[in-house]
Amino acid sequence: MKFSSETISWFESYLCNRTFLVNVESSFSEPADLKCGVPQGSILGPLLFLLYINDLPQAVQECDVRLYADDTCISYTHKTVKTIEDKLNSDFNNLCDWFVDNKLSIHFGEDKTKSIIFSPKNLRKRAEPIVIKRNDVTLKQCSTVEYLGCLLDETLSGQDMALKVLKKVNGKLRFLYRQGKYLNPRLRRMLCNTLIQPHFDFACSAWYPNLTKGLKTKLQISQNKCIRFCLFLGNREGIRYKHLTKINWLPVAERVYQFIATSVYKFFNKLAPKYMEEIFIISENTRTTRSSNESNLFIPIRRNEYGKNCLSYLGATIWNSIDSSIRNVKTCNNFKHKIKRKYFEDIKTREDDIHNY
Repeated sequence: MKFSSETISWFESYLCNRTFLVNVESSFSEPADLKCGVPQGSILGPLLFLLYINDLPQAVQECDVRLYADDTCISYTHKTVKTIEDKLNSDFNNLCDWFVDNKLSIHFGEDKTKSIIFSPKNLRKRAEPIVIKRNDVTLKQCSTVEYLGCLLDETLSGQDMALKVLKKVNGKLRFLYRQGKYLNPRLRRMLCNTLIQPHFDFACSAWYPNLTKGLKTKLQISQNKCIRFCLFLGNREGIRYKHLTKINWLPVAERVYQFIATSVYKFFNKLAPKYMEEIFIISENTRTTRSSNESNLFIPIRRNEYGKNCLSYLGATIWNSIDSSIRNVKTCNNFKHKIKRKYFEDIKTREDDIHNY
């Protein structure tokens, strides 16, 4: 990456001659020179930090690297635990050397840097522990880790994330009920959309599909409580199509499918991140053009329910079932509205069939 001398001088003036103070119980230290790092809270700060760590992946030889701002994760996939341990140890120490050379530090505390093995349930008990070390410091191996706000357990069941969502949703709903006498229907819905719905939505396509039937039911019960709160319904009144459309909320499962379908739409229309090309594969039997999304996705072979709940399989299955009139809309926002309308129609059809029966 080449910059002109004027650009370099501009950055130099921005980064040089900075000082810092330490405040201890309202007493300030003498100013000291700040010789590294970027100004925190500035607009340029995140960009400069990304430029600074741009060559970090080059320090890793065998493992995959995932970067999000200052959150760095390395992973390695293999059938043998010993091989995983060796590769992770080698690249983890390479990373530590890179941090030292670049005047950065790694937080070795248990809440910051840790290790985990992901494996199927039938192999979980037989999996040996791994030891990842840097000199005399050994990373703690955990059964659950938090990455970018999402809880990942050893079998990727989504259970811990679902329990976290339930706890947050039910806690905030109790708070809203206590303030209910001050809230009209419009405010109730606005607050639920702002404070509660994002917990259902966050990374839902990653943790929701593998949940047990019991946890999915509990999530739907929590959403039903929110709908009753917004519409001033009794505690025992069932939630039906008319309530869902009045508040304009899809049930939890259908909303997850809407998110997954939207991800595929973005993939076809070049709006998705580059890594989505590793997840979705266009079927060779059909083709797509600039003005049409007639193509289906290749559905990978999956022999168990866990595999069928992966995004590559679930996304392809959902997309291939969508009518071309919905696929071919011009904007992502229109696609979201049309697929939502389709799921509402499906709900009404199922409800009418039950009544006819």
